[in-house]
This record gives sequence, structure tokens and C-alpha cells, in this order.
Amino acid sequence: AGMTTLLLRQRLCRLFHFGDPGHVVLTPGNTAGLNQLLRGFLKPGDHCLVSSMEHNAVMRPLQALTACGVTFERIPCGGTGRLNPEAMHSLVRHNTRMVMLAHGSNVAGTVQDAAAVGSFCRERGIAFCLDAAQTAGHIPLDFQALQLSALSVPGHKGLLGPSGIGALLLEPSFARQLTPIVTGGTGSA
Repeated sequence: AGMTTLLLRQRLCRLFHFGDPGHVVLTPGNTAGLNQLLRGFLKPGDHCLVSSMEHNAVMRPLQALTACGVTFERIPCGGTGRLNPEAMHSLVRHNTRMVMLAHGSNVAGTVQDAAAVGSFCRERGIAFCLDAAQTAGHIPLDFQALQLSALSVPGHKGLLGPSGIGALLLEPSFARQLTPIVTGGTGSA
């Protein structure tokens, strides 16, 4: 089983142009991965930006985090569902720590300009997490070119794997800032 999971991690690295299989975390699905990113990174007093096209797998954890002092705002999207990265300027606060973005809408099929959002976040030192539930396996994704901090993918959609599995690809400096939401098992990193 150990060799199989190593091969899976290596294949995910090749598919998403990511360099370190040691920073590929297998999850019990995309929702679990998104919860790990949101609940493991955002702390009381932090602010997060999301698009107005986000799925419940992002919105419900964010709503729950407001009870702990996390705030968020929705980046407006136009009639086609695409956000204008320029609209993000007025929404960034001194405590904005993360932009979480659904790469593709499960309702409208709109694909966001993740490269522009990645550049915006990199220039401001804001973590950029991409939810590729609808696009992984359908649209080429380059972790480095998109300037991602984290990528969350499900196994059962475009990757044609089984249900109940997903993966997080974590930039090492971002990974060091995550608090695990589930502990136990093997490994110490």
C-alpha cells in the first residue's frame, strides 16, 4: 500500500506540475480537503476572500468559522459568473490571509482566471487556495504557474477515480502554517 500511495502522489505531482510528493496529502474527498485548508489555516481575526460562485463545501465551513472570529467577503462576479480580479483591490484588508477560489462553477460551468488571482495574491503575500473540484482532469492545472499555496481535488470527477478520495497539494511554507484538524496515524510532519 505504501508504494501505491507514493506512486499516486508522484502522478499527482506530474499532472499538476508540483514538485514534492511529500506535500501531497490524500484526503477522504474534496470537502475534507477544503475544510483542512479553511479550518487549519484561518485563525480568529483573519479575513478570507471568496468568489460569489463558491460551493457549499467552502461556504458552510466559512460560515461556521465566523463564530470563531473569522470574517469573509465575496468577490462579485459578472453575469457570466466570472470575477474581475480588479474588484479584489477594494476588498483586501490588512488581515486578509487567504483567497479561496472555485476554479470552475458546478452550477454555471464558468472557469475563473486563476492565473490573474494567483498573481494578485502573490504580490500581496496572501495565500491562494484553488478548489479544482470541477476542473481537475478536464483543464490543465499548473500549480507553479498559477502561484498556488494549495490545490484541492476530488478523485471521483475528472480524475476518474473512486468516490471517497481526494488530494491536497500544499506549498511547503503554506503547509507549515496549517493546524491539522484530524490527528493520529502515521507520520510526524
